[in-house]
Amino acid sequence: MQEKMYICKDMLEDFRLKVFLTVASTGSFTRAATLLGITQPAVSQNITTLENQTGTRLLVRAKGECSLTAEGLAFKEYAEKILYWYSAADSLFGSGGRLTFNRPVRIAADPVVGAYMLPRAISSIMASNAEAGFEIERFTPGESIPESIFEPEIETSEEIPGTHFGTPEDADVEITVSPSPETMDFEGESRLVGVMDASVVASPSNKSVAYAASSESKPFSTLAGVHISNRFAVWAPYVPLLAPDIRARVAVTSSSIEAVKTLTANSGRIVGVVPSCSVRDEIAAGSLLPMPVQLPDLAFDIHFNALPEFAGKTICRLLFDTLKNTL
Repeated sequence: MQEKMYICKDMLEDFRLKVFLTVASTGSFTRAATLLGITQPAVSQNITTLENQTGTRLLVRAKGECSLTAEGLAFKEYAEKILYWYSAADSLFGSGGRLTFNRPVRIAADPVVGAYMLPRAISSIMASNAEAGFEIERFTPGESIPESIFEPEIETSEEIPGTHFGTPEDADVEITVSPSPETMDFEGESRLVGVMDASVVASPSNKSVAYAASSESKPFSTLAGVHISNRFAVWAPYVPLLAPDIRARVAVTSSSIEAVKTLTANSGRIVGVVPSCSVRDEIAAGSLLPMPVQLPDLAFDIHFNALPEFAGKTICRLLFDTLKNTL
């Protein structure tokens, strides 16, 4: 006789199923807690309640790890289907049906991301979701004066909260950049959007490097290979990462990417080093030439730090995926 499983309707609570599926996919209560933005005891409590309601053991717990029982594997299929239909219903009738409903999404963004990446991502989102709304503030971690990318700068004493891998309090999502580390922990990987590469560009009037830009043989592949008659204009965050011999050839350092680009475009003896995302339009138009130089040491990681209550929303997943695709 087949045993019946009586399930309380409270078990179908959306978040509890998310906790179960996150534990199942990560194999760890601790990693699940990190991804969900809750404590490890809260994860354990949700799983225990779920097991009590199903009347069966869903997980085998070991030191630091866990795995699904046979019953857990069977329940996982049902949980995935239930959450799928929750999501489908929400996308049509719930808060997800209107991506930002009563208020716009508040984004505290690194200046480079805010100026050169987010506009592309948001334009793509709004092309098919005209009702979506966004508020973007550019900021540099540690500074207390945000600068709007759409309005004149307004001084304020209010700090943009949150630190690297921190939880923003006043913004739905905080997007930061930092030099790419050699290794990254689990939390860092889960919040990584992608890598912001560096590009080396020159004016079409720069005869000593124009050949290199168009040559298929790629006669140089490092900054040291750029003809000695050229000096460099460099976006300031890159300077500490440069080798001493290259740093000695830096003529201009600026925190303004636009200043570096303008100087490079107007000079026949200056080579610019800027984030790749900032020169897409100029390269496409031919006003700047891309140099065949690979600069892995100048890569910056882009981190997407969303509030826990925002992380589960449709618009959050869409923003993350669209921003990733712009890279």
